[in-house]
Amino acid sequence: MKISRDADGLRFIGECTPETGFVASDVLCVHCGCRIDPHGEVRDISLTCTGCGIKFKSFWAEADMHVYLAEHWSHLRWACTHRTVAAHGSS
Repeated sequence: MKISRDADGLRFIGECTPETGFVASDVLCVHCGCRIDPHGEVRDISLTCTGCGIKFKSFWAEADMHVYLAEHWSHLRWACTHRTVAAHGSS
């Protein structure tokens, strides 16, 4: 079953299955639905929409960006193991 979470104008999407548990899938723009590409250029470390060009989040270091993404994936991972999600997916 696909699960998602919206935060900061971004939609984090993942797959939750009994066989594999949680698998991170994609990050999309809530406004236009296009994919968000993390940019790790020297002067611009950010999460920017490939469709509408909105820059959602800028970071001081690439490590900060990875921590931000990991925290949001962690929220979905926790939801995947929550009993109400498992009950909803089995019906």
